[in-house]
Amino acid sequence: MLPVVFLRTIPLGDGAILRKEQVFALAAAGVLLTGCAKIEQEESQPSASVATATTQLATEAETVPAQQYPSVALQVPEITRQDVSMKLEAEDAAVPSGCSVAMMPRLGYSGNGYLSGLDAKNDSSLVLNAEIPATQHYDITVVVGASAASTCKIQVDGETVYTMKTDATNNFMRVKIQGIFLNAGACELSVAPVDGIVDIDCIELVNNTSLYDGTSEISATPVNSKATARTQQLYQFLQQNYGSKIITGQYASDSSGKELDEIYNITGKYPLIRFADMNAYSPNGGDSQNATAVADSLAWAKNGGVVGLSWLWNAPMGTGTIYEKDTSYDLKTAVTDEDIAGKSLEELSAMVTEGKISQNCYALVSDIDSISEALQPLADADVPVLWRPLPEAGGGWYWWGSDGAENYQWLWKLLYTRMTEYHHLNNLLWVWNGQSSSFLVDSSMYDIAALDLYVEKDQTYGSRYEQYVALRNMSAGKILAISECSNVPDMNAMFRDNAVWSYFGLWYAPYLGEYTDNNTLMEFYNSEAALTREDFSYSE
Repeated sequence: MLPVVFLRTIPLGDGAILRKEQVFALAAAGVLLTGCAKIEQEESQPSASVATATTQLATEAETVPAQQYPSVALQVPEITRQDVSMKLEAEDAAVPSGCSVAMMPRLGYSGNGYLSGLDAKNDSSLVLNAEIPATQHYDITVVVGASAASTCKIQVDGETVYTMKTDATNNFMRVKIQGIFLNAGACELSVAPVDGIVDIDCIELVNNTSLYDGTSEISATPVNSKATARTQQLYQFLQQNYGSKIITGQYASDSSGKELDEIYNITGKYPLIRFADMNAYSPNGGDSQNATAVADSLAWAKNGGVVGLSWLWNAPMGTGTIYEKDTSYDLKTAVTDEDIAGKSLEELSAMVTEGKISQNCYALVSDIDSISEALQPLADADVPVLWRPLPEAGGGWYWWGSDGAENYQWLWKLLYTRMTEYHHLNNLLWVWNGQSSSFLVDSSMYDIAALDLYVEKDQTYGSRYEQYVALRNMSAGKILAISECSNVPDMNAMFRDNAVWSYFGLWYAPYLGEYTDNNTLMEFYNSEAALTREDFSYSE
């Protein structure tokens, strides 16, 4: 299992930003995850939305047509798959300032030695020139050593493709970067230290195969055999467009719909999916009387959009928070072998009295009942929902993931069974967003596998192919999506890299605005491969 560090930044009012690094594993057999920027985990839960005239706002926005733009054609290079194996010796390149070619003390080098003393303080880089024989994807391996922790940027023709972190090691280590696209012809590969000193033996290039192998057939129906006709229609829309189109989505920060209108004003189109969260409906510490996510979702569906809802669930007892560090609630004390998913609260209360289950267990089920009741208006209106509960469990910062994978998986099964079989919420398509292979739930209890993928502001978002391949290998046969992101993915890169996600959900400010420029949004939303609100409707 390979550790991946993610960093995410979220404004917490008045422009303040809290930062918290989290490490978790996202593994797939034979796949090395690289190119992931760090995501900072938000320290404050989303605030309850303030009730506003959502439907009226949406209507007013549509009465003032935005500028319309022509369709943007895909520009995908022709891939020529060819077996390639190249080795570029560092000692054969021009020796950067402050460096030397050495043969001691590190052992295991190839060629006539290695480049020693590449130091970030000298502001110099190792530059290797190569003649690339075929336009295709390559795996790049850097053979590197360091006496102390160091950081380097790996660049292709001046563009950073990977940030390499190296721990202290006596000998050389191999750092593999998978699936880098290179055009045939002259290419400049460079290693630029950011912090510390490294020694470089060589850089190896071989043709990549992982982006093209391992595809699997996607199920034609939702996992819930009793899914409503409309819910089946939505699933089939996702399934039929998977791999050939990408569905647009946007998170709304409140009831005003300002992010959705902003996108409309920039691109001339509305996103198809409006995403929001059900945190305010959590019984412990929520504010269901003023929460508007359900009403806003009903209005969005009435205007032709698709609804996406997540549930950042406040701990059922103790401090009403989602964060493990701030609550005394202990999930493992709620776990039981008793069959509780189909029992009434009265029956469960009696089981508490009899000592068969804990009060923590009872509180879990009571909260699930409350959130199910809150979602009922959407079911009554026959509005399908992309339902993403218990997100980012593998990170361990939320209470539902901090007690380990086994307890999380028990909770997922309870949640799925209670909402599907007891409350008959057959309008839900279940989105698993555990962020770790060890937290994967049974394939019979989720329809879509999704990842939250954020990168630094100055980093190219690209296709996120490395995570796509890992998730594909982890959850074969499922639709794959980006549940949260800091920028829209690169449309051409997704098709070039054979990593076309089903949909994405762009987080609100600062990601909409500072991280995503208007021209990028305009071109993406008007791409021939993008699906927006005007491209979908339910048949009666």
